[in-house]
Amino acid sequence: MTDSLRVVVPRYGASVTGGSETAMRRLAVALAARGWNIEVWTTNAADEATWAADAAAGESIEDGVRVRRFPVRARRPPRLFAEGSRLFFRTPARLRWEAPWIAAQGPWSPRLVAALARADGPTLFTPYLFHPTLRGIGAAPHPRILLPAAHDERPLRLRAVAAAVRHADALWFHTPEERDLLVTVHPDAAGRPWAVGTTGVDVPADLDAGAFARSHGIDTPYLLHGGRRIAGKGLDQLLSGFATLRARREDVTLVLTGDGGDGASCDGVRAVGMLPGGERWNAIAGAVAVVVPGALESLSLLALEAWGAGRPCLLNAASAVLRGQSARTGGGLLFASPEEFADGAERLLDDPALAGAMGRAARDHVQREYQWDDVEARLRDLITRAARP
Repeated sequence: MTDSLRVVVPRYGASVTGGSETAMRRLAVALAARGWNIEVWTTNAADEATWAADAAAGESIEDGVRVRRFPVRARRPPRLFAEGSRLFFRTPARLRWEAPWIAAQGPWSPRLVAALARADGPTLFTPYLFHPTLRGIGAAPHPRILLPAAHDERPLRLRAVAAAVRHADALWFHTPEERDLLVTVHPDAAGRPWAVGTTGVDVPADLDAGAFARSHGIDTPYLLHGGRRIAGKGLDQLLSGFATLRARREDVTLVLTGDGGDGASCDGVRAVGMLPGGERWNAIAGAVAVVVPGALESLSLLALEAWGAGRPCLLNAASAVLRGQSARTGGGLLFASPEEFADGAERLLDDPALAGAMGRAARDHVQREYQWDDVEARLRDLITRAARP
């Protein structure tokens, strides 16, 4: 019998750069390539700020995955929503009317929720924060698996999130630290079947560590940051730490990849935008270190990729997840201030042997622990346990 899974995610596609969405796209494509019958149910929006429609509703096949997009029924005005959210979370929890906030948080897609009520077979919901999960998980058939992608933030404590945890037949976590957090905030989670480990890491065999610097005319060692440069992702602390580093030495460049934000006007910073897959991997392979400055993480795919390519990382010590990933791999230096960032970067710049040893240790860990065979077996077992009465 062919394994089947429906994946519900608020937005989906090659152009979507969010960590949870990227992880689920990789999972869907990997499982489809292994013979699973995978359907992704999502919305026709890609912009998380506004939920503006950017694709037609309907079905398509993308990288071997059947994708069913449902219409979003309301756009979100970012500034008005931010102001409303501040007022909402200042209100005592017992007095909050959560339904309007969840609808405004979006993407609001009543047709997706209604379709789930008529569906059958196992469904995986991720991340916890959005309308398709919070309202869809109670409507969907059993078994229902929740991959929260949780980090320590105010919405995690909503009553609707507690209800979603109760509706879940099983829980799948990116890291042990994510599970510890969810069980602490929502003790009902402790009684659900669960597993840790949601992704494999596929490192290209033909990495060229010098290609990126050559093609972009970078003639100094460089640090690499990738992903969305938006509030909450630590860009300000990164730029402050890099300015501290540049005040000590000028023989280093900070490369910013991905979308959003700015920073390119700072001394020694190069923003290169979105990179195609092969060039992105070469950029990682050639970096002195890869930087993950965000404090709110449930998993850093970028760190896993850096370690898979044999490069060390500079990681925000405020994140329990990053601290745990660093300890398990031996491939990270933690920083809690701009000065500590500069100290760690100088250490790796001045001691290539140390950087290489850290990268090799982390690469060995990733090769052992982040294999798609293990992810597939873990998911199949979790679906079986979730389906038990």
